[in-house]
Formats: sequence, structure tokens, C-alpha cells
Amino acid sequence: MKTILIPTDLSLNASNALTYAIELFRNSEVKFHILHVSHPIIEMPGSSIEYVEPTIFQDIKTEKKLVKKQLENVLKDLNINKDDIHFEIENEIGFASDVIISKATELNCDLIIMGTQGATGLSQFFIGSVTANVIRKSTVSVIAIPENFKFEKLQKIVFATDYEGISNKKILQPLFELARKFDAKVLMFHAIEAKEPIAAYIEELQVWKAEKNFHQVRHTNSIATCENIPDGILEFAGENEANLIAIIPHTYGFFENLLHNSVSKQIAFESKTPILALH
Repeated sequence: MKTILIPTDLSLNASNALTYAIELFRNSEVKFHILHVSHPIIEMPGSSIEYVEPTIFQDIKTEKKLVKKQLENVLKDLNINKDDIHFEIENEIGFASDVIISKATELNCDLIIMGTQGATGLSQFFIGSVTANVIRKSTVSVIAIPENFKFEKLQKIVFATDYEGISNKKILQPLFELARKFDAKVLMFHAIEAKEPIAAYIEELQVWKAEKNFHQVRHTNSIATCENIPDGILEFAGENEANLIAIIPHTYGFFENLLHNSVSKQIAFESKTPILALH
């Protein structure tokens, strides 16, 4: 990985995600693009719809200074000299998730790292939705950092899978790179709803064990039934003290379930475990 995009709304959670990103790639030859998106809103009379009004955007130079100050504070806390990292501060105007996705593509980023909660006031309108939209629509892999999560060296990565997409080396590349970088073990986990017969998956599991793509990392395979798949994944990750949960959202449907289930969504966005959405 060489190019990392870190969106920030200047909130404490964004600062925490920035800290995580720098810690994750400490002493690595990467370039950080720290992106702030300005999109003030006004209420449309007689409607619950809120509309972006270009004429009231705040001064971009001021925003860049605030982002720079946020970065300086993070580096000070980590005892890292600003000259020891490669970074660029960017400020764009528009809808946050759309700008983040387009910027990641434009900069040919390898990874997006962002928090799951926003600041108060304006950003509170977008709590959860910005990160969720980026995960759903991005073609670049995303690490979503829960609020108040403190960086941990990767030792165990749970890869929640239904075996779809496992032959796509490009999608799996971020997972492999992170596992190799930290010599972390990948715990492959297939959660099955309790009503489904587990016997039907035994042969499939054996095929999965022979999957050549995973010879390059230490890994294990597990399969279990559960009442609710998202909850089962999070429970498995908790029991195994995982530092990261990896998913392929477009094939697995994990985040699709979360987005349509307020309880599961709350569990995931309050989880102490970061989520790596592979694209």
C-alpha cells in the first residue's frame, strides 16, 4: 500500500481515525491524503429535506489550517516528526461520501481509513451514513474505526466470508498485505443462520481450506450456526480477541444487513473492533 486517504470532519473521532492510520503505517513508505469535505446545510422551508447551499461554504484556507492543526496534534501525541511522514491536506466542496469516493479514485488510493461517527452539529446529520455509503459504493477498500478505539497491533484478523469472491486476488490484497505486515493470523469464519443445515457446507469448507490464495498468510477455518449472521460474526471476533474484521460487503451482504437493521447497525458502529471492507 502506498496511498492512503483519511477523511476528516475535524471531530475527535476523525482525529482518532487519523491516529490509527498513522500508527498502522508507522515506518512505512506511504503517502497520506487527509481530506476535509465542506458541505454546510440549510433547511428548506416546509420540508424536512436539507440542502447544500454553495454560497455559505466556509473559507477553505481556514479549514486547511484546522486540518493541519489536527494533524500536528496527532503527530505530537505519537511523538512523530512532521518531516518523517509524507502527507497532503485536501479540501473539497460537496457531499461527503461522494467526494470521498471520487477522491480515492482520482488519487488511485489503496485504502480509505475513516471513523464511524461524526462531529456534533452539522456532522451529526451524517452520523453513520457517510461511512456506510462509502463502504457500499467505494471501489477502494475501507477501514472503519469505531469511536474511541485505540490502535492495537494486528495479531488476529477475522475474515467473515460466505466463500464468494475468495478467488479475486485484487480484492483480497489489502487483507494479505496487512496480515503479512504484522504477521497476523487470518481467522476465516463462515456464519450460517441456525435454520440452515450445516452439513451442506462441510464439503464447501474443505474446498476453502485448499484455496491457494491463502498459502501466503497464517490462517484457520471455522464454521458455525447462529441466529443472526452479523451478531454471530461480531461474537466470534470478540471471543477470539480479533483486532480487525474483514468482509467483502458486495458479496457477503454483511453491511447490507447492518444498514437495514438498526440493532445490528448500532452493534457494529459501537463495536470495539475496526472493520475492513474489501473492494
